[in-house]
Amino acid sequence: MKSFLLFVSAASAFTSPATHHGIPSSHARSSRTAVTMIETDTLLAALPGVAALGVSLQKSNFGGGVAVAPMHTAMPTEKVDITLARNNFKRWNDALQTKNPTVVADLYSSEALSFLPTVSPMHIKDGTNTEEYFTAFVQKNPFGTITDDSVQPYGTGDAYLHSGLYTFELGTGAERAPVQARFSYVWKKEDGSWKISHHHSSVRPAGPDMLQVARDNFKKWNDALQTKDPKKVAALYSAAGDLSFLPTVSPEHIKDGSSTEDYFTAFVQKNPFGTITDDSVMVFDDGDAYLHSGLYTFDLGEGRKRAPTEARFSYVWRKSGGDYKITHHHSSVRPE
Repeated sequence: MKSFLLFVSAASAFTSPATHHGIPSSHARSSRTAVTMIETDTLLAALPGVAALGVSLQKSNFGGGVAVAPMHTAMPTEKVDITLARNNFKRWNDALQTKNPTVVADLYSSEALSFLPTVSPMHIKDGTNTEEYFTAFVQKNPFGTITDDSVQPYGTGDAYLHSGLYTFELGTGAERAPVQARFSYVWKKEDGSWKISHHHSSVRPAGPDMLQVARDNFKKWNDALQTKDPKKVAALYSAAGDLSFLPTVSPEHIKDGSSTEDYFTAFVQKNPFGTITDDSVMVFDDGDAYLHSGLYTFDLGEGRKRAPTEARFSYVWRKSGGDYKITHHHSSVRPE
């Protein structure tokens, strides 16, 4: 037995409401629907795409009725990437510039919130307290700039974590100053709009004392001199092809490890011992490199001939494979 699909169609979907092939409108209204029986095989042959609509018939038992599969349409989702995260951060930062706490608080979730602010001990979980926090904060004229960030999408792209480092300019006039901080935002889609469901901001802890790091590295260099092994001293200098070494008592500009070793082969025989008398440090690349410069005194020679020599130094130490190496060393006798 052939299976049939009943099609019920409205004539007005294909014709004007006034007439239907010359029939007066009153008759057209009374005959607006038509019932058509179409063989299933014929329909599927004519409309291959109908299978995608989930229509199926039980061919073996017409009395079994028509089984219609539920239709699931994949809704396009917004691409979650670093650009989206930064754009949403800009929305938040722009809201701060309005100095309207309600505008800022409106970006936070009204469904589920966890807010750990920079300068408040509270764990804020509702919009009222969020607005109260920003009432005071916006008066500090805050302006945030992201200095390092990353993003982690969740689910089907309806949530993501944006975290990293930002710097805030706070205050007015001569009192305006930067504050380095860290951030974590979780943004979630609520009724088609991105909302902040979690925000944790904290002042960035102080890094290592780079002056102490510089002095510790100088001690490593000075201790290597005491071994009188030129290889150990030369091993503290960069072998990555970026060396510039201007020694105290050599006219050469040394740029490779072998020449560095040759220089120290003679120098260590003078029994050198260095003592820093004045120094300062300049930090680069978030502490991956620094310039250590100042004055030092070297005791040289043996017995009664041992005497101090006042000199000046400039070292650039750069991290290489987790260890600091000297990429530049300029040493000169201190002018009288």
